[in-house]
Amino acid sequence: MDRAIFDLKLSVEATSLYILICAHTVGVEAPNSETLIPLWNGSREQFQSAAAELAQRGILLNPLPPAATEPLRIASSHCWC
Repeated sequence: MDRAIFDLKLSVEATSLYILICAHTVGVEAPNSETLIPLWNGSREQFQSAAAELAQRGILLNPLPPAATEPLRIASSHCWC
């Protein structure tokens, strides 16, 4: 997890989703929506909104909405805006 995420002033949901993705990434194996939604404390709509915010800021590399079984890929922090 890159602490630079906190400097971006994202919504609580987007920051939480970033942390959730990072916490469940093992080596180069990233989790997918199907794996993370049961762990998510909000609604499916909040999950999708958080993913959209991460994608808009260049943090999440997946096309939206991410396919349920597609690994959620995080960009290097130098690519974030």
